Amino acid sequence: MAIQRPTFHEAWYRVANLRPRLLPYVRVSKQHYRGQLWYVIDNSTSGQYCRVGKEACWLIGWLDGRRSVSEAWRMCNQQFGDSALTQGEVIQLLGQLHSLNLLHTDLPPNAEALFNRYRKRTRRRLQNRLTNILFIYLPLVDPDRFLDNWVSLFGHVFTWLGLAIWTILIAAGLSVALGNLQGLVHESNRILVGENLLWLYLSLAGVKIIHEFSHAFACKRFGRLSQTGGEVHGMGVMFLVFFPLPYLDASSAWAFRSKWRRAMVGAAGVMAELAMAAVAAIVWANTSPGTLHAVAYNVMFVASVSTILFNGNPLLRFDAYYVLSDLIEIPNLAQRSTSYLYYLVKRYAWGVKELRSPAKGMGERIWFVAYGTASTVYRLFISIRILLFLNDRLPEPLFILVPMFAMAAIGGWVLLPLGRFVHYLLVGAELERHRLRAFASVLTLAGILVASIGVVKVPDYHRIEGVVEPVAYSVVRAGADGFIADFAASGTQVSPGDSPLLQERNVELELQRKIAVTDRNVLELRRRQALLGERARVQVLDNQLDALDKKLAKIDTDIASLRIVPPISGTWVAPDIDRLTGAFVRRGQPIGTLLTLDESIIRATAGQGLVATLIEQSDKEVQMRVRGNPHLQMTGQIEKIFPAGQEILPSEALGYLAGGTISTTSLDPNQLKTAERFFEIRIRPERDETVRLFSGQRIIARIRMHPKPLAHKWWLAARQLFQRRFRI
Repeated sequence: MAIQRPTFHEAWYRVANLRPRLLPYVRVSKQHYRGQLWYVIDNSTSGQYCRVGKEACWLIGWLDGRRSVSEAWRMCNQQFGDSALTQGEVIQLLGQLHSLNLLHTDLPPNAEALFNRYRKRTRRRLQNRLTNILFIYLPLVDPDRFLDNWVSLFGHVFTWLGLAIWTILIAAGLSVALGNLQGLVHESNRILVGENLLWLYLSLAGVKIIHEFSHAFACKRFGRLSQTGGEVHGMGVMFLVFFPLPYLDASSAWAFRSKWRRAMVGAAGVMAELAMAAVAAIVWANTSPGTLHAVAYNVMFVASVSTILFNGNPLLRFDAYYVLSDLIEIPNLAQRSTSYLYYLVKRYAWGVKELRSPAKGMGERIWFVAYGTASTVYRLFISIRILLFLNDRLPEPLFILVPMFAMAAIGGWVLLPLGRFVHYLLVGAELERHRLRAFASVLTLAGILVASIGVVKVPDYHRIEGVVEPVAYSVVRAGADGFIADFAASGTQVSPGDSPLLQERNVELELQRKIAVTDRNVLELRRRQALLGERARVQVLDNQLDALDKKLAKIDTDIASLRIVPPISGTWVAPDIDRLTGAFVRRGQPIGTLLTLDESIIRATAGQGLVATLIEQSDKEVQMRVRGNPHLQMTGQIEKIFPAGQEILPSEALGYLAGGTISTTSLDPNQLKTAERFFEIRIRPERDETVRLFSGQRIIARIRMHPKPLAHKWWLAARQLFQRRFRI
């Protein structure tokens, strides 16, 4: 059986005679993690911390500058027996303390080379900060004295009374937001328009200043209560996607003995943002459009959305991550999760036996697997979304930066890790006896992935959304000005030869006709008299009679239009007809609609990529469900695809504000004009006596495409995405 903790180490002679000691301003405090006692060694002047176990703490205590490392190690073995640190673990501990500026010793050249890898790790962490183009930190000042002067005032926020007030404020803000939810969603369309970007950035900067100072004052408050200092020595500017924002380093809270106080320091910023969002919601709901109204909405948007996506999400190494680590009592959760995933691969896939598991117990194993997988996926997702956001919002002169950032991201997140992995396979010392198995397992896995992704064809479906419309319909409008006297009940089945849908009455038209008939009779009598004696007047009277006949015909036409008959066969739909009884209506005013409910068509929308594939595919079978009632299922056939892109939706029900999937522009008050051009697909459902469709219903259609490998689908999706987003 392989020994996972070999007692001796080949480099022990390099450190055995060293006589190190802790620096005089280093403090040691106790903490409990998952029922075990640990010790936190911190350098308050540099903000460096190290967590060690009981055996390591005793060993460090014996290193007082007079004893050698070898003497302290022998004492540790006498004290703890088999649980004492091995020589390799002692070397690692000394190197870690030295790299964190917690240990003082004069290193000979051979020991200097031994500790060099720990310095490389520290430099690599600094380089990662500076080379991460999306998150760059620039320290500026030390705010500790300022915080000491004001913590007596702002520290009262972090009391039980402050928590009660915060809870009431959040409840009030949430109630206001839910009561104005439709207005909030509608106004979100204007959050990224040009004239609002300045207010958005100023709101973001203001919110983040309060956020960071909340961390700092909480750290100061609980540091004084726990008598551990709570120093905050780092303050500067963080360039988040090139936007300068403030940041404060409150990492001294790691030395607090109580995990609840550590968690409270981590959650202080998020709680402050939520409080600001609640206040902003109340101000927004009680102000009219203007500067204050716009600023309140921006503050509310920033303090809620950014909190959910970044600081309030434990999958990123921001506030919620440290809160989660403290509450579940697993320090360095992200790093240890990654190490444990690597350990599983090395141990069980490659057969490397001489390894120590980073997990201590089943609980940590579950957390490491779940968190390591979820955080990796989410970081990849949010990074891609940031790049796409830059593509949409950067002005044209800076647009060339987006593809550069995309290539840098691919190089840093894909190519560089892949290169390190290949280098590890080729020359990694851990694989000295297992390299052949490692290569075989990697090649086998790669072959399986290539076969399953690039060769095996899988079913391919695309989902689109549409709205039901009748095949034939006619909008019934008032034929002339008049008062409604009679009508057919809504829902009546009618045909062109049936009784009228609507009967109007216009007394003025009837009176005009009587006058016109009387005038014509008078002119006819005068014409007869002129025929007896004044034949010269006959021509004039004939012209007058002709004009009067035309006027009378026009009046008769208007009177006839008061009686509206069905233009087509169908169902008469006029929900408000009962309220129009006796009401006056204008010519052309819509009264109702005639629909053919027995035969419907579905007008769906789709993007260019799907339409191009559908045009080439002969089989166009569609499976459909009614949105909101998925139990109703039906099939249909694509009847027609309109190749020309459109910008006006068939129905506002397909837009974002109505719960649809199509983004509409905020400049259109009817919410029918789309932000991007779309293509219309008309689907004719198969006749099914068990399913009855109604005009205006939303339908989710699933189009079955020809099976194809996943790699082909992903390549098409990526190519269409880059062509659309990067305009290439």
